[in-house]
Amino acid sequence: MSKKVFNLVVGISGGVAAIASAVVTYLNPAYATAIVGSIGIAETAVVEICSLFRKD
Repeated sequence: MSKKVFNLVVGISGGVAAIASAVVTYLNPAYATAIVGSIGIAETAVVEICSLFRKD
């Protein structure tokens, strides 16, 4: 994927992760801290996987 598409995917995934974290924090389930941490880890994994397919 091109650098332009990579930046788009990273931006969208970061936005989705931020929204998901905000929703979990607002709803405050029993394991909210662990869920928010997992969302951050998953978002980082998406960025790292996409970086493997980026063409410089």
